[in-house]
This record gives sequence, structure tokens and C-alpha cells, in this order.
Amino acid sequence: MKTQEQVIAALAKTPEDKLLLKQLFDRFAVSQERAYLTHTRFLDLRERTLCTQAVHQVGLTGQTVFWGGYPDAERVMALFLPDYLTAEDAVSSEQCPLVLLRAAKSPADTLTHRDYLGALMGLGIERAVVGDIILTSTGADLFVTEDMAGFIEMNFLRAGRKRILLERVPVDSFVLPEAEEEVGEGSVASLRLDSVAALAFRLSRAQMQERIAKGTVFLNHMQCLKPDADIAAGDQITARGLGRAKVLEFGGMSRKGRQFIRYTRSK
Repeated sequence: MKTQEQVIAALAKTPEDKLLLKQLFDRFAVSQERAYLTHTRFLDLRERTLCTQAVHQVGLTGQTVFWGGYPDAERVMALFLPDYLTAEDAVSSEQCPLVLLRAAKSPADTLTHRDYLGALMGLGIERAVVGDIILTSTGADLFVTEDMAGFIEMNFLRAGRKRILLERVPVDSFVLPEAEEEVGEGSVASLRLDSVAALAFRLSRAQMQERIAKGTVFLNHMQCLKPDADIAAGDQITARGLGRAKVLEFGGMSRKGRQFIRYTRSK
């Protein structure tokens, strides 16, 4: 098992990475020394990958939960568990250090994810205190850190110049709306990440390889820099700026040895 210093040296590519990992381990140390739940800010997919690798390499996987308010959340916190807490306890409404704010808009108004996020950033807060923003038929559900919830409730009154009303609701009342998904079918030469993602997002394989090399493609919520990573049925691929795709099933093989695939894609 590696030491924390060895893990930071091996994984950190930038000063920001180094600071993130140092804070990660500091938060864990506090949870053990003071015997209470501690946590990071919200992590994006790349940060989540980095932190997941770090806790695995130092053997803290069993004492860490990544949670963003619901099972398929994209932006999550790393929660560190003292000995008396289980993972189920940590993500319960009573223990979890995040808040669900429900924004209601006028039925006549049309607001986008960018409208909500832009208005929040206009308050002068950091992106890291806001988790996923989920559009609903009546407005949006927003996950925020507990320590910033009060400030946001008091000051977040408009989005996209349209008036909204905020209400704090129990986290376990969240229901993920059904996404508008497009079902697609096609064939690939091999079940590699670059091939399958190129098919799903309608890019050339070379274009997808560029995106993978830049670190903007994620496999099952984890950054993947390997274009030849194996893809299985049920895998989820996220490409920044393009959306999310899920492999539903494999079909037969063509006469030329190409594998047929059925998938969904959502923006």
C-alpha cells in the first residue's frame, strides 16, 4: 500500500491536483481524529476520478463514499466515514452534508441549465459548492453544500432574468426526471472506447481519440485516457460538451466481422 505522499506525487499533474489531494487526505484525518463525518466540496468528473484513485491506492475505499444526492449524480462529494457510520447512514437525509433546493419558475418562462448556473455564479460563489442542476417541468432541482444553502436561499431570486422561488426540500424527495433519450444502432470494428464513443456521438474515431487524450471522455463516471478500454453492455460514456451515452446491448456480427450495438444517447 502506498503512503499519502507517494500517491500525491504519482497522481497530481498540476498544483491544483496536489492541493485537492492534500485536502482530501486532511479531511479523512479529521474524520478519524474527531469521529465525525467529513467531506470535500463537489467534485467534477475529472476530480472524482483523481480522488477515487487516491483513496483506492492508500486503502481508504471502505471508509469513503462518493455521493451527490442520488445514485447517478455527476458531481459528487467524497464523504469520509468515522467508524460508527455506515455508507447508508452517510447518505441519509439526516447525515448527508448537502441540501436540495427546488426552484420554481413561471410556467410561461423557459430556463436552461446555463441560466440557473450563470445566475448562481453571478452571486460570487464557487462552482464547487453547487452539485448537479436538474431541470424539471416546473423549474429545477439544485444540490448545494449545506454551509452555502442559506446564502443561496436568500440571494438566488432570478435566473435568466426570470423570477424564481426557492424551497428547501428533503434530499430523499428527489426524483430524477426521465431524460429525453435517442436510441441508436450501428456497428463497430471492435468494442473499444474510441470506436463505441465515436459511433454514439457521431464523430470520427480520430476525433474521439483526440477528446480521450484531452481527458474529456469518461467511462462510468471515471476519466478514461485509454482509447482501447474495453466496453461492456451497460457501460455509460460521457463526453464533455456532447452528452451521455449508454450501451444497451450487443447484437450479432456482420459478415465483415463488425459488432452490432444498440445504445441510447442523451444531452
